[in-house]
Amino acid sequence: MPIIVDKEKKKKYLIAIATDVFSKKGFHATKMSEIAEAAGVAKGTLYEYFSTKEDLFLAIYDEWITEYEKTIVQRFMQAEDALERTNAIRTSAIDFYASHRNHAPLILEFWAHALRSNDKRFLEKIKSLQNNLMTKGESITQEMVQSGFFHAIDPQSFTLLESGISDGIFLSWVLNGGRFSLEKAYEFRQSLIGIGLLSEDARSLLGNKLHQKLSEGFLEDEHP
Repeated sequence: MPIIVDKEKKKKYLIAIATDVFSKKGFHATKMSEIAEAAGVAKGTLYEYFSTKEDLFLAIYDEWITEYEKTIVQRFMQAEDALERTNAIRTSAIDFYASHRNHAPLILEFWAHALRSNDKRFLEKIKSLQNNLMTKGESITQEMVQSGFFHAIDPQSFTLLESGISDGIFLSWVLNGGRFSLEKAYEFRQSLIGIGLLSEDARSLLGNKLHQKLSEGFLEDEHP
């Protein structure tokens, strides 16, 4: 282990090592002693930073989600209209999932653990992110409807469905070994939804482009 004096840097180092170990063995199969050994520290040192294995597991997810939400906020603030804000959320999700491709099973395990664990912090963390995204999604949808770009639709229902579709694409991507373009899959979803919601004026502007994306699909560039 490199000599790290700064406690925050050392904590980040331990989280990084734990992420790799958890990703290879799974949360439940991993022992704290194995993480300590991989990090080159005494087990007692690891417990100085994380009281339990669940604390360490939560710290990993918390670090990921904090960075994810920071990225969304930055891109959201730079966006000039609802379309750009929609793209900000889409590209942030793509970048997040793509950057954690090697840790994908760990993300799925966190979701499953949140539903099983008596520690409510896990589910609360997931719901906090979902509520954040729901608030932004509902705001964008209302703006699109009010501007005449979308037909009238219940923003809350639409945004909740969108969230489920987004997570479903990620799950399919993982189960298929990343054999299709995540970015094109998200664009396909956006085009499909757009075709159904666009007002007549908006359809005349974007219809041809969206139909082309739908006809092309997102599986043509499969790679091993």
